[in-house]
Amino acid sequence: MNLEIANRLTALRKQNGYSQEELADKLNVSRQAVSKWERGESSPDTDNLIALAKLYNVSLDELLGLSNNKENNIVDLEDEDEEDNEDDNKKGKMSVYDIINSFIPLFIVVLYLFLGAVFSLWHPGWILFICMPLLITLVEAIKTKRVAAFGFPLLVVVLYLIVGFEFSLWHPGWIMFLLIPVYYLIAEKIDKKNNK
Repeated sequence: MNLEIANRLTALRKQNGYSQEELADKLNVSRQAVSKWERGESSPDTDNLIALAKLYNVSLDELLGLSNNKENNIVDLEDEDEEDNEDDNKKGKMSVYDIINSFIPLFIVVLYLFLGAVFSLWHPGWILFICMPLLITLVEAIKTKRVAAFGFPLLVVVLYLIVGFEFSLWHPGWIMFLLIPVYYLIAEKIDKKNNK
């Protein structure tokens, strides 16, 4: 429960001259329940809220503190509208990172077609398509300044495929996959250090 409401329940009880025990008796609940409401550890159910409002001769809005904040609520809504408009303006503008990310797929396709047509590298060239998310995560890591955002497992897959196809080192090449957890352990420490 909201602490403001809990404080309001305490204040209304005291204004009306009830102890927690007396109020509990009037509502047919335990004193501990009233105590929890007033500490904000739990909320009265709907029936008890209605009973409290009747007992204190206030509306539910007043009991929950909604009626006093009408002007504040209007101001808050206006502030939210301004923030939404600012967010919309930001959404309309593309950052350098967004522009780079939007050109990565086009660049990969053109490079693949070039390597295939000019050098007949259609077979190993398809590995470039795995590089697409690798480059996108690289841009994301730079943008967010988080080393862990980089798609290191994809880099390992690309290197494994290159080592396997070009040098037929499939068997010892799998050892590269053991670097993935090591990378993330180091990356998390670097990111924690950078966030401080």
